[in-house]
Amino acid sequence: MPQAAKRILIVDDEEDLTWSLSRKLRREKSNLEVFCANTGNSALEFLSGNHIDLVLTDLRMPGLSGLQLLNEIRAKYPLINVIVMTAYGSAEVREAIDRWGDTEYIEKPFEIQELRTLVFNLLDNSKSRTATGDSHYDK
Repeated sequence: MPQAAKRILIVDDEEDLTWSLSRKLRREKSNLEVFCANTGNSALEFLSGNHIDLVLTDLRMPGLSGLQLLNEIRAKYPLINVIVMTAYGSAEVREAIDRWGDTEYIEKPFEIQELRTLVFNLLDNSKSRTATGDSHYDK
């Protein structure tokens, strides 16, 4: 029986980065659907109507920041895996992200292989979450 496609949402205000990451991740696995949003608000709008297994978000974006987006995801969609990426890492940022639990962190610039490993490990481990029939949504 074929495995269901895993769905990733990449959120970053740098359109070139979201396009590049989506292309590289898609090339790695055929059962991967990758979507992009360039603001936190558009990401929340997308999440409200779509099943997503993993969100990969930048921290610094105009409007809704990555931490604010993480707060919304944890409140509304607690089973979605999240990876936070930033070029402005610090001990305080790391602590804020660690408090959320089940949230990964990667600093820019990163090696694409490091990100791929993180993404695919999270997606592979999320099988047990979705296999139980749990929904990512309160609807």
